[in-house]
Amino acid sequence: MKIAVFGATGGTGSVVVRQLLAAGRDVRATARGQEAAARLRSAGAEAVLLDLASSSPAEIEAALGGCEVVINAAAGRTVSGRQARRVDRDGVIRAIDAAERAGVRRWVQISMMGSDDPRRIPLSLRFLLWRVAAAKGQADAHLVRSGLVWTVIRPPWLTDGGPTGHVTVARNLDGGSLSRGDLAAVAIACVDQPATHHRLFDLSGGDVPMDRALASVAELS
Repeated sequence: MKIAVFGATGGTGSVVVRQLLAAGRDVRATARGQEAAARLRSAGAEAVLLDLASSSPAEIEAALGGCEVVINAAAGRTVSGRQARRVDRDGVIRAIDAAERAGVRRWVQISMMGSDDPRRIPLSLRFLLWRVAAAKGQADAHLVRSGLVWTVIRPPWLTDGGPTGHVTVARNLDGGSLSRGDLAAVAIACVDQPATHHRLFDLSGGDVPMDRALASVAELS
């Protein structure tokens, strides 16, 4: 099974790639420049040049050829509304459509807490992040309407910690924080966890073992 990772050089995507490679998975990782692509190749991934903000639908479809799964960790590198619309909304929507044409069957989307309703973003961060949340929410909605087997994970504020193996999942959570290590581990585990198929859920740090938490996702109302 070949797994494509969008946003593979970002803060979360790089952790996803590292964990996939450590588990012996077959990884195709996207990069926007030759230097980043070379680093991915040296780590053991197959690397392709791709920029969700500017690549054409045909280029994205070609990059996904032979892949069965996408883990999308792509995100705009600023909190500007324009960048969020270019990457988090329009770029991801193009990629979802291209994935269907390329024969991808499974898509795990790393979104953000509040993408379903920016009013759920903590008040101190709402003005800064609501445009990003709105853009991600539109991409999430497009994914839900697609023919892919999808999962949408909505994490809160992220830290650079490693995986603890313990998390909290719920339909709606109120804030919290989560390590990128745990977020990456959950995204990877979702690939083979049927309970997460066609499900959206919030994710934060917690004390429930990850496997047990994900098995409970199907029961969320």
